[in-house]
Amino acid sequence: GGTQHVLVGENGDALYLGDKSRCFSPKQRAAIAARDEGCIIPGCTIPARWCEIHHIIPWQHGGPTNIDNGTLLCWYHHHTINSNGWKIRTTNGRPQLLGPLLWDPTQTWRPAHSHRANTPSPKPHWRT
Repeated sequence: GGTQHVLVGENGDALYLGDKSRCFSPKQRAAIAARDEGCIIPGCTIPARWCEIHHIIPWQHGGPTNIDNGTLLCWYHHHTINSNGWKIRTTNGRPQLLGPLLWDPTQTWRPAHSHRANTPSPKPHWRT
């Protein structure tokens, strides 16, 4: 027996599963993928479909399994995030990044930008 906090979205999808479930649901993954579009580390071109969901506050440290505590990282960045100098936080439901000192000497928190893999390419210019 026990209880679990569940927040249900407008259409009945579970968006917040509390701290009992470690794995994100397919609906949560879809919401995070729509928001992040791909790996949030600047310069990384891995699209959402090839990314893993990272708990910003680690699950084993009480981080909840919800869309505000999840973000997309490619396999490489997900498995090196604790040793490569990047820090991640969420502000107003959007991930923010603090880069390593060599990448950002100002040590400024910056919003995760739209992913380059989903940015439309410029239309070709045709001569008439």
